[in-house]
Amino acid sequence: MYRNQSPQARRPGCLGMLLSNPRVLAGLVMLAVGYFSYVGSTRQEVNPFTGEKVRIKLTPDQEVAMGLQSAPQMVREFGGEFREPVLSNKINEIGARLLHAKNEILQRRGIKDFNYPFEFHVLNDAKTINAFALPGGQVFITLALLKQLPSEDAVAGVLGHEVGHVLAWHSNKQMAKSSLLQGIASAAAAATATERSNGAAVGQMVGQLLQTRYGREDESQSDRIGVQLLIVAGYKPEALLDVMKVLGQSMGGARQPEILSTHPFPETRAKQIDVYIKHFRNDPFGTWTQGWN
Repeated sequence: MYRNQSPQARRPGCLGMLLSNPRVLAGLVMLAVGYFSYVGSTRQEVNPFTGEKVRIKLTPDQEVAMGLQSAPQMVREFGGEFREPVLSNKINEIGARLLHAKNEILQRRGIKDFNYPFEFHVLNDAKTINAFALPGGQVFITLALLKQLPSEDAVAGVLGHEVGHVLAWHSNKQMAKSSLLQGIASAAAAATATERSNGAAVGQMVGQLLQTRYGREDESQSDRIGVQLLIVAGYKPEALLDVMKVLGQSMGGARQPEILSTHPFPETRAKQIDVYIKHFRNDPFGTWTQGWN
């Protein structure tokens, strides 16, 4: 005997309604294609310095080759390399101390890693406050930023942060994620398309939000690695707070929302840095155990 069901009871659930929508189905297909492309074109490895399981695309040798290939163009874009011997020697000396700290940390853990051939460069740009690293160990700092830093410890803080990007494989991870992010953006566009719109704006917004989120996570992780390197190398990690003041002043008053930025605001980073300092003063050779963000 069958009981009469009310019209409400015969309606499909929310999941059924979504799956019956062709735009949603198209979005799910694109999402699946992006995910399997991501998995198929990358490999999972444990980063020897951070202990984090990540998916990457390039081998260390490929990272080094890419960085060396890109370095001359970056040097040209920032006015060439500043080759004053005293300053160059000092930058190399600071870099060597940071790399020695990196090696000591890994030796204490009994871990061997690929020894990137790091090189440190001062760029002859007296207006642009910037520092960055290329895959494989090419590290750059502009003359404009150097002039704003109040101490050798602060310079070490900037260089340590950039070394952190290389050690954490950030460029490698970003390249690996490109197909996944494209798949998510395409899925969002397809799922939100209407007769009047193809959903491209939504897809672009979703892609941008994810990309900036990953960027902020990488910056925080590099700050964390930088703090650890500074402590083990014998520098004052509090000098990174002076760097955050310089960066905050260079940003001026008008800012886009932090959620749209690839970097956390300097004030946010300063609060995080205080936490990292306390953690690594207690455990200078350990790994971060409080999540990756």
